[in-house]
Amino acid sequence: MPSIVEISTEGHLHLPAEIVQTLQPHSRFSIAIENGRLILSPLPPEKTLWAIATPEERAEHLMEWVKSHKNGANLPDEALRRENIYDS
Repeated sequence: MPSIVEISTEGHLHLPAEIVQTLQPHSRFSIAIENGRLILSPLPPEKTLWAIATPEERAEHLMEWVKSHKNGANLPDEALRRENIYDS
């Protein structure tokens, strides 16, 4: 017997538990509508910069990130005083 999928009045798509249980966490799908049917096609997992970049590219990216933080953590000097660090 085919499963039933329902869209709520808020526009949420509700999938039956037996379908959701077969999916891996963080699975991603592209959505298409063909001949009045909603088609969900699985997408390959995204590769992060750290997985595909060379060590030089990683270092460059890290240095750019560091340079983007010119004003530090934006904490007031008072927050960095030793006696205030341990305040509860």
